[in-house]
Amino acid sequence: ATKNHVGEMILVSGTSGTGKSTLIHKGLGDPAANRGYIFASGKFEDKFHRPLSAFSDAMTCLAKCITVEHNKKGGLSSGGSSIA
Repeated sequence: ATKNHVGEMILVSGTSGTGKSTLIHKGLGDPAANRGYIFASGKFEDKFHRPLSAFSDAMTCLAKCITVEHNKKGGLSSGGSSIA
């Protein structure tokens, strides 16, 4: 049987320090991980004036998760690069 996988994106905005990250990680991240899904998130830092920083952070997180899973399945040789 073939499974169809569909990606989803949720964007959250609000005042800094109100607990958005904690809410998202506990409400979505933990349940997603328990079901075998990859949960990637990014945080926008206004002080650095990088408009796409949250998206860039999320894609970096996703790439690290995929690489770790690939390594667990023996996809890369032990002499390859590691993720810090």
